[in-house]
Order: sequence, then structure tokens, then C-alpha cells
Amino acid sequence: MNLTILSIVAIYFIITLSIGFLVARREKNNVDDYFLAGRKLPWYAISFSMTGSNIGTEHFIGMVGTAYAFGLAPATYEWGNFIPYSVLMWIFLPYFYRKKLYTIPEFLERRYSGTTRGMFATLTMLHMVLGVLIPALYAGGRIIYEMTFQKPIHGFEWSFMGAILIISGVTAAYCIYGGLRSVVWTDVLQVAILIVGGLILVKLGVNNVGGIREVISTNLAADSTRFSLIQNVSHPVSPWTGVATFWITLSMWYVGTNQFYIQRCLGAKSEWDAKMGVIGTACLKFFLPFIIVFPGLIAFSMFGPGIAEDAVYVKMINTLLPPFGRGILLAALIAAIMSTVSSVLNSSSTIWSIDVHKRLINKSAADSELVKVGRWVTFVIIVIGTIFAPLLLKWEGGIFIYIQDMAAFFAPPIVVIFLTAFLWTRAHSRAANITLVFGIIAGIFLKIIGIKFEIQWLMPLLNRAAASWALCLVVMILTTYFIPRNTQEKYDPDVIWNLKWARLPENEKSLNKGGKNLMFWWIVMISLSTLLFVVFK
Repeated sequence: MNLTILSIVAIYFIITLSIGFLVARREKNNVDDYFLAGRKLPWYAISFSMTGSNIGTEHFIGMVGTAYAFGLAPATYEWGNFIPYSVLMWIFLPYFYRKKLYTIPEFLERRYSGTTRGMFATLTMLHMVLGVLIPALYAGGRIIYEMTFQKPIHGFEWSFMGAILIISGVTAAYCIYGGLRSVVWTDVLQVAILIVGGLILVKLGVNNVGGIREVISTNLAADSTRFSLIQNVSHPVSPWTGVATFWITLSMWYVGTNQFYIQRCLGAKSEWDAKMGVIGTACLKFFLPFIIVFPGLIAFSMFGPGIAEDAVYVKMINTLLPPFGRGILLAALIAAIMSTVSSVLNSSSTIWSIDVHKRLINKSAADSELVKVGRWVTFVIIVIGTIFAPLLLKWEGGIFIYIQDMAAFFAPPIVVIFLTAFLWTRAHSRAANITLVFGIIAGIFLKIIGIKFEIQWLMPLLNRAAASWALCLVVMILTTYFIPRNTQEKYDPDVIWNLKWARLPENEKSLNKGGKNLMFWWIVMISLSTLLFVVFK
């Protein structure tokens, strides 16, 4: 055990806890302050926090490992999001923000029914715990263990459990105390640290192998497609069919309908800040593959093939860095994991408090009661995640693929019912409810038959997500036409999108001038993404 590494990590924990508690010291005991940071978040804090909630240690371990095995292909998940970000900015977000929603499930009750809201809230919490929190804690515990003891973990050990407990305890402390305000401002610090740490490793790795040209030539010599984003139809990570459609399946779900991600926008101090925060997040995501994907290519050049995917990043760190440098990078990776974990905790507690407790348990609950419930839910969820995280030691595939696989079950039906909610007046709650249930079953069924009958085009998760989305859309259309609408069902007419929702409110147009013009930065976002796909097609 290296004391230098542990000392640096301890200092990081102290700084993070200090920020988490200090920013919340003036917080009032009401739902706006606790769950939405008083609706006073500026755009840059939103950008950093959304990025932090998205990028965790499981991405550094998982995405680097996937890039080591398959090349640049996983960068598709970061560079191909410009369409969902556009849909969020111009279609979804204006309604969410102007109606002062606390949770995304609230929207579904306004458009469909309370049943739809309850089903979606349940699915969202299940995914956040099973598909985000548990793998995040597992990845964090694993990387602390392997970097501290400088050996791979092959089975359960109490030291590994201790590493998970440290992450859980510290993150839960400031989340329970400060709510979203603490989450967001610790995210700003954490994202800054992980970017600096990631750049240091990339620089050292490139120098170690003799320069960027050597990285490129080594990878291309092994496989001429390792620098291509778009691959053949059966490619495990980036089949061209999946790349062409993932923006309307996994990406649209994650970017446009996910409480875990969008909650910062709901806490913005203006709609302009919310939208600019989305653009800022997109621009940060264009940069991120250079620190969470490119190291996999460097590792391939350094070590050659044959290393387990989830072990690549740690091996790279231990090879390139002395104890002090490993301590700095470990702090960066812990920052990434805590950012993800804190987002799950805050979002889950918000959904339970607003969509379950206030709606089903105590409709007249005061703000103080809801905040108290939110704190207890945060505690319960972190305990559940901590107990189940070690079970992923039995998972034989890469952790990044596990995360995306879980998303492939949830995303398609959710995207379908949200798009039809905004764009199709005829859609109704009975059709939406059937589509939600059908979509989960269809996703599981497609995976099973793909494996059982060795159907190659169904093996890549992006292809399965596309097939599931198409089936869900058909089911939504058919059930809308052939199953009668509940005669008592009514919806807010403002839900149906029109051009007025794309424009800023009159009182915010003064914010949208000169270098702050949203349309200008949106065009920059679109252009950057298109350029990257042209270069690495």
C-alpha cells in the first residue's frame, strides 16, 4: 500500500467535502433549494455538472478498454449526440423549464396519465441503480484497489469492499447535506480534475511510445479500421446501422429524457442558461474522447493485444506514473466516479420525493418533509448500491458494454413515448403504457434470440436498440389507433410542440445577443460534430 497515493486521495476527499458543505451552508429547507439548487445555476456550472454526471470511472476503465480492443469506435457515443442535444434544446427543454417541473416523470402525467408517470419513474430509478450506480461504485472500488495495491483483483476481497465504502460514504455525506447545489459545484471541481489528469496520462503515453505517429501506425498496422467510427453491420461497438440510428435510441433517451442528466437544466437561473448549458456540455463531450478513448489506442501501441479490457487503464497508469502521479490521477478518477454517484443519488431522491411520496403517500407533504424524505432515500439507495456493486466481479464482459446493454433495454420505448408526446396529438396514455411494457420485454427478447440463434446483426447492442425502437414505434402507432383513448384523459395543450417553444421568452431575449447568441453556438456544435465524423468516418 502506497502512502503517497493515499495521502493525495485523502487531501482530495477533504477538499471535495469542504466544497460540498460550504456551498450548501445558506440553503433553505425547501424543495427548490434542495432538489434544484434554488433554480439559480449558471450555464457553465450546468455544463460541467452534466459532463460530470455522464463521465465516470466506468468510462475511463470501460471506454478505454473498449478502445484498446476495438479502436476509436466508442468515440461515436460522445461525438454523435448533436441531434439529441438539438432536440433537447429546441423541443423538450423549453416545456420542462417553463412549466417549472421538478422531475421528468411529471411531464408524462401532464401529457398522458398518472399511471404512465408512475411506470416511467419506476423504470428510471431501476436504471439509475442497476445501470449507473452499481457499475460506477464497482469501477471506482476496483480502480482504487488496483492502483493502491498495484495488482489486479480476481475475486472478492475486503479491501475492495473498503474502497467502495469510502466512495459511498464521502459522496453520500455531501449529497445528503446539500442536495443538488452541493452536487453541481463539486462536479465543477471534479470535472476540472479529471480533464487535467486525463491529459497528463495522454501526454505521457504518447511520449512513451515515441509520438502520435507511432500510435497511429501501430494501430493501423494491426487493423486498418481501428481509426474508423463507422464499421460493418456486425461490429460489436460501432456497426454502421447502429451509428445511423443510435441518436434516436440510446442517445435520445440519455440526453432528452433522463432525470439523472437533465435535472441541472431544471435548476438553471434562466432558460438561456439551461440551453447554453446544453451547448457547453456538447462541446465538452467533443473533447472528452481524447482523454477517455485515445488512451486505449495508446495502450494498444504500448502493450499490444491480450490484456483484459477492464485492466488496461490501470496497467497504463502503473506503467507510466510514479506514486505521486498515480495519486493525482487516482484523485481524478475518484472525482469522476463521485460525480456520477452524486448525480444518481440526487436524481433518485428527487423522483421518490416528488413522484412517489408527494403523489401517493402524502399529497399535502410540506417542503421540510419532502427534503427529509429525500435525505433518507439518498441513504437507502447508496446502501443498496454499495451492497450489490461487488457482484459485478462476476461479470465477464467489459463494464462499458454492461452499462450500454442495460440502457438498450430501457431506452427505445421511452424515446418513442416522449417523441410522440411532443409531436403527435393523437397519442394517448393507454398506448404509451403498453409501449413501455412491450419495449422492455422486446429488448430482453432480442438479446436472447440474438445469442441463442447466433444472429450476427443482433449481437451489437446498437443494432438491438434500433430494432427495439422500430418495434416500439409500430406498437405505439397501432395501439393508438386500435385501442380507444380513456374518455377522461386530458392533457396540457402546451405539450404539443410548436415554433414558439424554440424561441426564448421575451424577458430573456436581451441575454441572447452578440457572442451569447444561442443559434450561433448551436451551429458551432453541429459543425464540430459533422467535421469529426467526416475526418474519422
